Amino acid sequence: MLKKTAQVLTFLSLLSFVACVTVNIYFPAAKVERAAEDIVEDVYGTDPKQENKDDQSALESFLTLLTPQAAHAQVSKAEIDKKSNSAIRGLKQSIAADHKKLVPYYNAGNIGITKDGYLKIISKDGLNIKQTAALRRLVSQDNDTRDQLYSEVAASMNIPGSELKKVKAIFAQEWQERAPSGWYIQTANGKWVQK
Repeated sequence: MLKKTAQVLTFLSLLSFVACVTVNIYFPAAKVERAAEDIVEDVYGTDPKQENKDDQSALESFLTLLTPQAAHAQVSKAEIDKKSNSAIRGLKQSIAADHKKLVPYYNAGNIGITKDGYLKIISKDGLNIKQTAALRRLVSQDNDTRDQLYSEVAASMNIPGSELKKVKAIFAQEWQERAPSGWYIQTANGKWVQK
């Protein structure tokens, strides 16, 4: 009897140990990257793949379509489109509308893209008080919309709030990488550099 009790206690201890093991949550980095690429391309209105495509011959273009990587990219885009809900589309359209108004400020060096995927006023050169106030409102509005976008993308992929920082980092990288030369970006150590 004592032996059976010991076995039962051992089994229960083992069972409680297994129940207490923390489950690692899978972070879908590749899906977030594809979503960020698509959204940033739509907002900026540029697709580096399309720019390079003009330089390819017809044969190269055809062979590219046959590769598994290209097929995977097409499937992934369709998969993202399915997950993209109306809230994400609306937020993306709002950021795109703001972006058109912000381009002159990017080009003049008044604003830059932070390491966290937001905008920041870095210079007021050439702006009067009224223009500075309008720019502050526009940057604040755009940053609020970006914040909502990052949360919506995370929610659409069932990413917990504790992982939102990773989503923002992926978007920040896309915003900065796809920014035209001459725009200011913030490096990981907080320095502002002109691209």
